[in-house]
Amino acid sequence: MILGILLSIMRKVLFVLFICLFDLTLVFPQNPNPVVLISGKVVNERNMKPIDAKVVYEYLPDGSEAGIARTDPADGSYKIILPFGKMYGYMALALGYYSVTKNLDVTNLTKYTEIEEQNLYLAPCEVDQVVRLNNIFFEGNTAQLKSESYPELNRFIEFLKLNKKIEIEISGHTDNQGKADNLKKLSQDRAQAVVDYLTSKKIDDKRMTVNGFGDTQPIGFNKTEDGREMNRRIEFKITSLTRTKKK
Repeated sequence: MILGILLSIMRKVLFVLFICLFDLTLVFPQNPNPVVLISGKVVNERNMKPIDAKVVYEYLPDGSEAGIARTDPADGSYKIILPFGKMYGYMALALGYYSVTKNLDVTNLTKYTEIEEQNLYLAPCEVDQVVRLNNIFFEGNTAQLKSESYPELNRFIEFLKLNKKIEIEISGHTDNQGKADNLKKLSQDRAQAVVDYLTSKKIDDKRMTVNGFGDTQPIGFNKTEDGREMNRRIEFKITSLTRTKKK
């Protein structure tokens, strides 16, 4: 009799322990998907003062939006959480500033990781400021944009939409491999291809001019492939911070 009561009590105790352990596995899974916590500040690169901005992060290579965070207006700090298994790009956007995108590959992440002091430096927009558009690619020796260029161009479009009064010049540049006339035409056509893409995304063409400089403004040595690659580029120059009336 007593033994039966004890066995019954033990079964109930074991059942309760089982339920408790089951609940704990739900709350604290054995193999949670790892994430990376990115933190830092958005600051003016000239004076290091904090900037009230939004931080946009996207999936790469297609450039689709993954999320948006806001900085703390008091100190410019931000935090974003990125799940494992993807490549990401992230950048800050603020009125009157230009930002460069940072990339992060967490496809092989196996544990929770924190990456601190990932400061994003914004450059104040100024007349005659020249900025290279990175990751712009063309098919061979043509002016046909590759699809890999779209994420960079779409980020540039976001900058132009935010800064609605800015007017720009889009310029194309080449290495010295070819005849000067052909290189000038190629650089002009490539710059025009960029403008055509921007206008297809509702950027007013009256805000933009086009110029092709061929091989006349090198930034690297044309004797090496690395130097020639540096010279093959698309840049934009800010020509006005206040839109002018154009017919």
